[in-house]
Amino acid sequence: MVNNPELNNLPPIKLIPLNAETASLLGRTTSTSSTRPPTDIRWVKVLEFLRSNNLAPNSRKLYERELKRFLAWSEMHYHELRPRHLALYKEYLRDELRTDAGNPLSKSSINASIAALKSFFKWMSYTYPEIIATNPTLGIKLEKVPLPPAQSLTPEEMEQVWSALELLGETKQRDTALLHILSHGLRAGEVVQLNVGSFDGKLLFLPDTKTNEPRLVPLRKESREVVADYLQLRSQQGEVLSSLSPLMISHHASYKGERLSYYGIYFAVEKIGEIAHIEDLHPHSFRHTYATDLLLLGVDPSHARKLTGHQSEKAFRRYTLRSEQEAAIAAYYRAIGEEAEQ
Repeated sequence: MVNNPELNNLPPIKLIPLNAETASLLGRTTSTSSTRPPTDIRWVKVLEFLRSNNLAPNSRKLYERELKRFLAWSEMHYHELRPRHLALYKEYLRDELRTDAGNPLSKSSINASIAALKSFFKWMSYTYPEIIATNPTLGIKLEKVPLPPAQSLTPEEMEQVWSALELLGETKQRDTALLHILSHGLRAGEVVQLNVGSFDGKLLFLPDTKTNEPRLVPLRKESREVVADYLQLRSQQGEVLSSLSPLMISHHASYKGERLSYYGIYFAVEKIGEIAHIEDLHPHSFRHTYATDLLLLGVDPSHARKLTGHQSEKAFRRYTLRSEQEAAIAAYYRAIGEEAEQ
């Protein structure tokens, strides 16, 4: 090493960390918003999963949120994950994670998170078996929660709904047809996908449902006539209808004539709920009512499930509770020789 006297006289170099104070002196900013972490390569598969599944907007948001939370918790690559890691994550959700209010997650929230992971890793193991040979969520069980009661509308509330339709303006015929379809148990996301060709004058054909199984939905006479009248009105107004034309169209100024969206359906139903003075009326209210009414009419539960498109017998169980209760009450009064009150 060369001994240079001039170099020996140089002052020592001092490293100063770049904090907010020193950054301001240098005319720089340490704002976290300007610093973005590198893209997580694992997220690419999540985006592909979200695109490849027929998810309603709310379900998509839930899946995206829960998968993002899991990837933030674990830095492991997909091929490294084992059931024990998912079990640890479930413990984290149950014992450590807190809501904004500082409360533990409810069992339903934990189940929603686990269900999102189960759905994603089932898709991964099927689509990319070279990455995940065995689904790591198979042994992870959901929390036991009481079966929530069906949120069915009463006959009086349904009368209020039909009366409210008479007070609508431009959207009256569209919304009347919409409610007749919803009252046959369709999900909002399924209604969005309906085309003119999906209706043959008697049945609705749903080729791509939540369960990925096609479904036929028979409409009662009044509903068939309402839907047919709505399509006839659109033809009379100059619209050229084809089999691929949307069955329900928007009346919003920015989307007039386009396919009625998921949010458009929710907005229309909420508006009707306000007129009818029914709190928290939403499209699924009619699905609950339809399923409950089928069972009260004596339709076999397996046939009712086919009509509603419920894949899980457990999920459909909530609708059978009321019909079983009413049947038990009627059986009691028959046994003692009295008539049940109607």
